[in-house]
Amino acid sequence: MEIIVTKKQLPKVAQDIIKKIHKIKSETATVIALKGDLGSGKTTLTQVIAQKLGVKENTISPTFVIMKKYKILDKQFENLIHIDAYRLKESSELLNLGWQKLLADKSNLIIIEWPERVPECIPEGAYTIELHHKEENTRLLKSKD
Repeated sequence: MEIIVTKKQLPKVAQDIIKKIHKIKSETATVIALKGDLGSGKTTLTQVIAQKLGVKENTISPTFVIMKKYKILDKQFENLIHIDAYRLKESSELLNLGWQKLLADKSNLIIIEWPERVPECIPEGAYTIELHHKEENTRLLKSKD
């Protein structure tokens, strides 16, 4: 998939992503890895996905706390784990936050921003989306479907 989107189109894009991840049958958590420069829309996309999954809380970037956990109303997942790995220097820092336990629980949907900071922790089957600036109000989203 390679599409150019505006913020107004994100709800439909988020719904399409959710449909795709529901097709992933895994014995561990499902991971969405979001790659992109600062300001490319990773957190905004996560917020829209969270809304579509029924998160009632304000979904904010976990840049300073690294990880936030939300209960979700979904047929396949119970928790949305939002991780921002931007401040991490190495994968062991994510492991120290209980990554293995989070990953082992198939009721978790994990969205991780900056997965390239912790490459050893990202499972082979992660659904990776790259976000790129196009113009001020548009982004290019790329994923392998």
